Amino acid sequence: MSDIFQEAEEMEFEMVTMTDEDGTEVEFSIIDHVASGTDRYLLVVETEKMDEEESEALILKEISIDANDITYEMVEDDAEFDRIAEMFAQKGEDYEVSVE
Repeated sequence: MSDIFQEAEEMEFEMVTMTDEDGTEVEFSIIDHVASGTDRYLLVVETEKMDEEESEALILKEISIDANDITYEMVEDDAEFDRIAEMFAQKGEDYEVSVE
């Protein structure tokens, strides 16, 4: 029987770096992605907190694509957040989504 924690340590996640309002860069690991219509979303966890048993995840929405950069912003609209969180919950085989 495999150890899920060992498997998680062996997995490699793509990373995205965001700059907060104070100008501090924060690295996030991309857990999953979904599309809804023409919009694309990422489910991310702060990389430093990946080892915690229950990590708080964020949903990021793709806003624009430039030559070398993709811009994301946090989903703050409650209805949009709930709809996309449900999509991740339905899709997630290796994680559990709960909205608080």
